[in-house]
Parts: sequence; structure tokens; C-alpha cells
Amino acid sequence: MGKDYHSKPADAQLLSKTINFLRFPLIVGVVFIHTDFSDVVIRGVKSINLVNYPIFSSISFLFSKVIFEVCVPLFFFISGFLFFYKTERFSFEVYLKKLKGRIYSLLIPYIFWNLIVLLFFFLAQTFLSGGLMSGRNKLITYYSLTDCLWSFWDTSHINPHFEKTLPINSPFWFIRDLMVVIVTSPLLYFLIEKLKVYAVIFLGVLWVINPYFYQPGISTVSFFFFAAGAYFSINKKNFVGILKPLLYQSGVLYLLLVIAMFYFLGTNWWNYLYCAGVMTGLVFAVALSAHFIEKEKWRMAPFWTNGSFFVFAYHRLPLVFVIKFLFTLVRPHSDAALLFLYVACPTIIIALGLLSFGVMRFIFPKFTAFICGGRY
Repeated sequence: MGKDYHSKPADAQLLSKTINFLRFPLIVGVVFIHTDFSDVVIRGVKSINLVNYPIFSSISFLFSKVIFEVCVPLFFFISGFLFFYKTERFSFEVYLKKLKGRIYSLLIPYIFWNLIVLLFFFLAQTFLSGGLMSGRNKLITYYSLTDCLWSFWDTSHINPHFEKTLPINSPFWFIRDLMVVIVTSPLLYFLIEKLKVYAVIFLGVLWVINPYFYQPGISTVSFFFFAAGAYFSINKKNFVGILKPLLYQSGVLYLLLVIAMFYFLGTNWWNYLYCAGVMTGLVFAVALSAHFIEKEKWRMAPFWTNGSFFVFAYHRLPLVFVIKFLFTLVRPHSDAALLFLYVACPTIIIALGLLSFGVMRFIFPKFTAFICGGRY
């Protein structure tokens, strides 16, 4: 049922609607993931210790570290599916054509938005150095040419205390890793063509063994979920049609896994629960969305879908400043105050992002399309 995306127009339409619908809520999830109060440093002093706020810690963990963890893997999955979508034969010419298209949709926005954050940091460190800045990172004014280049790929070479290998616009590690996977797409295509689902299973095992393996441009999560999406597309399988009937089974299993992740937190094998939760959550998110879209109960305004990339691209640094500003203003010392800020901070950032996107699209339509990779 719904296995071939060429089979029925209605199936293909539901597939397209589901993918478009998911873009905005997944970006909302990403913003909430980055709404982290565990290390809010103002004037070199850590603001709060979350150990003292168990209710807030549990709720924020539930959403930011469990439920919304499916967002990035699902983005990789969709990217893999769309990369090979309706590609009858993946020749060298087709590969070059797709690479050319990704220069516009991925590379140019990647360079632009990292450059914007570099400039943003320079201005902030110049005019807010005694206020909201943490004071722990190397100042942009002291950057060498090598530092500037590393800022577009891996800032841990500039600030060795960074534990993660991220570009200066940190959420763009997703775009960076996606570009690397796309460059290697002929190899993935060959493996999937020859080994079928076993190629995806092999990459999945690597991800389960080390789900947090991140080297600059290379991560187990990117290769596994991109390949999983590619598998459906290469074999002309409509993943929405396949996953939609699993709504109730995946919902029940996902609930049990979420409970287990809370109960067994801190155990040596918690990562296996995490991986099972992400995969089950992915199935549930797709099935749930398709179910209500098909019944015409859920729909997403095109403006929200089109603006989702802008929100993703701009949100990280403004979010940090909004968090620090509201912490300075509210001075939260209760679970209720922290929960209020946990909702307020991402809401403000998303609303400002959509507003900015709308204004820019109206005043500078071509420029807005350019910096959003044609997502207009």
C-alpha cells in the first residue's frame, strides 16, 4: 500500500504535503533544542544551577533531549529522500547537476550565514564586551586569517575549550555535514544499489554504536539517516505511504521508550534507548503528520514553510542574547519562571524570524531568496 511513489497521484500528493508540513515544526524543535539554560554565563558568572530546579530540568529534558531529538535525523532522512527523488539513473552528469544545484541551495547560504555571525560576534564583542558576553572566547579582533577560515568549519581550533566541532553559526553543522554526505552520494548510491537495505543497516549499526560521533563534516547520524531516506527514493518507495499505517504501533512504542529513557537515565546502555527512541519517533512523527494531513485536519501555511530556513539560519546567536537579556531582566529562581522563559525565548525568536523573513521577502525578494538558497 503506497509503496511506489509513482503509483497514485493521491499518494504522491500526500508525500509532498507531509514533507512540506514537517519543515516548520522540525525547525521549531531545533530552536527548542538550542534553548539551553544549563550554561547561561553573564559577565563570566554562571547564572543558575539546574540541579536546584528538578521540575524544569525534567520538562526541558523531555522536550529538548528526548522528543525534539528526532528533528535533525528526520531532516537528514528527508534530504536523502529528496536528493534521489525521481532520479531514474544516477549518472555522473546527474551527479554534477545536483552538485551545481546544491551550491545555490546549501553552499552559498552556508557561507553567507556564517559570515553574518562572524560579523555579529565582532560587533557584539566590541559594544557588549562588558555586558552580555561570556568573556570566555577569543575576540574576533584577534583572529588570524587561519582563525577566520576555521570559523567556517570548526571553531574548536580557535577556542580549544569547545567540546564540539561546530562552525561559528553552530546550527550549520547540519548543512556542513549534509554537504559532505552529498559529495559522497555516488558511493552511497552504489552501496544501496548493490547491497540494498543491508547498506542502510550497516550505517545504522555504526550510528547505534556511536550516535554522538561528530568529526567536522563527518557524523554517523548524517550518513545513516541520509542513506535511509535515499534507500526509499532509489527504490521508488513512498516512505509516507509505508509509515502511515504504523501510527498506533509507533505511538505506543514511542511512549514506552520515552518513559524508559527517563527511568534508565544514566545507565551504560541508555544510548541504545536513545537510538530506538529517535528511530521510533521518526516513524511516529511522519505517520502522525500524514494521518491528520490526509484527514485535512492539519495544514501548514506556505509562508511558515518557506520561512523555516530563515528561522533556522538566523536563530542561534539572537537566541543566546534573548536568553541572557531575559535572564538579566527576570532573574529566574523558580521552576515556574524557568518554564516561562523556556517557552518565551524560542517563541520570541521564531516570531521575530518569521517577521524578518516576511519584511525582507517584501522589500528584497531576490536577496532573500539568494540567502535562503531559493527557499522563497
